[in-house]
Amino acid sequence: MKLDFAIIGGQKCGSTYLQEIIYQHPNVQMVEGECPHFESPDYENDGLFRLNKLLKNLDQSKCIGIKRPNYLSRLEVPERIKKINRDIKLILILRNPLERLRSAYFHYMNYGFSPVLPLNEGVEKILSGKLFAKYPHTASLIEFGFYAKFLKIYLQEFDHSNLLVLLHDDLKKDKLSVIRRCYSFLNIDTNFVPHHNSLESRPQKVNYSLIRTKILAKKNRFQFSYNNEKTRLFVKDQTEWDKLICRNIDRIDRYIINKLTDNNKKPQFNERIKRRLHDLYNSEIEELEKLLSVDLTIWKG
Repeated sequence: MKLDFAIIGGQKCGSTYLQEIIYQHPNVQMVEGECPHFESPDYENDGLFRLNKLLKNLDQSKCIGIKRPNYLSRLEVPERIKKINRDIKLILILRNPLERLRSAYFHYMNYGFSPVLPLNEGVEKILSGKLFAKYPHTASLIEFGFYAKFLKIYLQEFDHSNLLVLLHDDLKKDKLSVIRRCYSFLNIDTNFVPHHNSLESRPQKVNYSLIRTKILAKKNRFQFSYNNEKTRLFVKDQTEWDKLICRNIDRIDRYIINKLTDNNKKPQFNERIKRRLHDLYNSEIEELEKLLSVDLTIWKG
C-alpha cells in the first residue's frame, strides 16, 4: 500500500481547506473526501483492504495522501498508520479550542448529532453531560479540543520530523505561506501557486443561524442514515420522494429563510461558559506550547 501522507486533524480547524489546496498540486494525488479506514469499527471491517482499493486507483508516481480530521483524536489510529508506513508525513492544523468548539457545535446540529439549541444552552448541557444519553457524539465536542493529549500519542509512534503542525491563526494571516510549508514538508515543488479563488475559498463553511439550522436539519432523515450509536452518518440511497423533500427544503432556505437571517453572525459564549471552557482547556494549551515551542497566549482566557 502506497500512502505518503495524511491530513489527520483537527476537526473544524481547516483540514478540508488544506486537502482541497494540496490536492491541486500537480505532484499530488489524494483520495476524495474522508478515509475513516484506520479507525474502529472500519479498520476491523476490511478497512485496509477497502482503502488499498482506493489508493490503487491513483497515480502511484505521485505523492499520495488521504484526509480524516477525526484521526487526531482516535487513540487506536497512530499505531495502525505506523504499521503501513513508519515514514509517513502527517499534517495537523489546530485552532483556538473555543472557536473550534463553537464551529463544531453548529456543524453537529446541522447534521443531526446534537439537538438544535442556542450556543450557551447547548454547551452548558454538554459540559454537564445531559445530552450524552440521547446524543452520544456530543461528548466528542469537548474531547476533540484536547490537542496536546492526542499529539503526545502520535509522538510516541512517530518522530517530530514526521509531523507538520499548523495553526489556523497563521492560515488566516497568510494562506500561501502556510500552503508552501505543506509543499515543502511533502518534498514537492514549492513554487506552485493554487488558483486565487481556491486560496480564498471556505469549504464546509458553517451555518451559525439557528433558524436555518432548524430548517436544514429536517433534511437529515431524508438524506442520511446513522449507525446505532448515532456517531457516524452515511449518505442514503435516496428515493424520489426523499429527493423531492430535500429540494423543497433547500428552496425554502434559499429563497425565504436565508434572506431573513442575520448574515450568519457567529454567536458568542457568555462569560460563565467561557470561563468554564478556559478552565478546561488552559492546561492543555500550556502543554501544547511546550510540545510545539510556540506562544498560544491568545488562546487563553
